Amino acid sequence: MRKWSRRRIEKSEEERKRDLGITEEEERALRSCINSRERKRMHDLNDALEDLRSVLPYFKDTSNRRMSKISTLILATNWIRHLNKANASLKQKVDDLTTNSTEIKTESE
Repeated sequence: MRKWSRRRIEKSEEERKRDLGITEEEERALRSCINSRERKRMHDLNDALEDLRSVLPYFKDTSNRRMSKISTLILATNWIRHLNKANASLKQKVDDLTTNSTEIKTESE
């Protein structure tokens, strides 16, 4: 029994262009548009990461390089976890104070 495998058949550049039905000028314009969108996407991503860096607690020394993208995301994740734990702790303290206050009122009545 013969094994069949799927192989991608490479087309020549001319065949690909002919299949798309576009001229070289149209292809250049399309490529330019695609590149422009990708540049804008990357600028937007970098701007968002810069905004994120601006609110994260880390030592901002002018001699230090800025944090990498992955470092920024890791620090942000850890900072959010820390804030969630602190928030839960504060909620617990408020609940304890509320419970104690209710017990004191009940005892005094």
